[in-house]
Amino acid sequence: MLFQGKKGKLSQLSHEILMRAEEGVVVIDGAHAIVMFNKGAQHIFGYSEEEAVGARLDLLLPERFQMQHDVMIDEYGQSGPDTRLMGQRSRPIYGRRKDGEEFILSAQIMRLGGPSDRFYAAVFRDVSQNKKAEEELLRLASTDPLTGAYNRREFGQLAEREALRANRYNHALSLLMLDIDHFKKLNDTYGHSAGDKVLQRVTTLCVNTLRNVDVFGRWGGEEFVALLPETDVEGAAIIGERLRKLISESVLTYNDQKINFSVSVGVVQYKDGETRLDGALSRADSAVYDAKKAGRNQIAVFRG
Repeated sequence: MLFQGKKGKLSQLSHEILMRAEEGVVVIDGAHAIVMFNKGAQHIFGYSEEEAVGARLDLLLPERFQMQHDVMIDEYGQSGPDTRLMGQRSRPIYGRRKDGEEFILSAQIMRLGGPSDRFYAAVFRDVSQNKKAEEELLRLASTDPLTGAYNRREFGQLAEREALRANRYNHALSLLMLDIDHFKKLNDTYGHSAGDKVLQRVTTLCVNTLRNVDVFGRWGGEEFVALLPETDVEGAAIIGERLRKLISESVLTYNDQKINFSVSVGVVQYKDGETRLDGALSRADSAVYDAKKAGRNQIAVFRG
């Protein structure tokens, strides 16, 4: 009798632990109806226990996943392992909160009971913030912290990938290099904070003007580069002139001072079979030198 009393107490304690756990715990029966919905699940999904218990599991899933999830549960019911870590799947698992927001979760599912009284339990965590943090780290690793443009490393990788694709399909590929004119003088006159604002403005103007397929990066200092897929040198020159004009007409107001600035632009097309960035970049740099030599606020096309 004492043993039975301890078992009853342990069962009660176990139930309290499950109900209070921070992780979400959901139990469904063989008909996929929710029979247990702990406080962790209530916090994550936004439903009360009264709203969830008795409803189908579909309540917690985006509509596009509901049918395949039913099939997955039935297949799992006939499989070998009684416990499976769903976080090991290659594709993320999505849940749906009461307000309709979708989020990514990790889950461990368990098969409980026997063939005649089958239940399934899922213990899960909301990992959407972890995914966002991972994405943010990747973004920080690939972009320039001041301007948000691709950094030199990322731009180089993207350029090499695009050059391989252009060669494979025999498509044109061009490169622009933009160098802000008299940038040292601008910093000396207005201060480095103003210079930073100019770099940010140039980035904004270029990114908003270029196409979605184009790749824009900060190469270093006051130099920027733009990769233009499916574009020959004549088309690139038109785009380069458009950017030059837009930038030269922009006025930055900083500390009650109006600051004008301009860029010199070098334009070059990749050669047939060329996949490395170095050669095209060297020719674009040479074209920038020609533009500055011609008086700055110019574009120059390398045709050698």
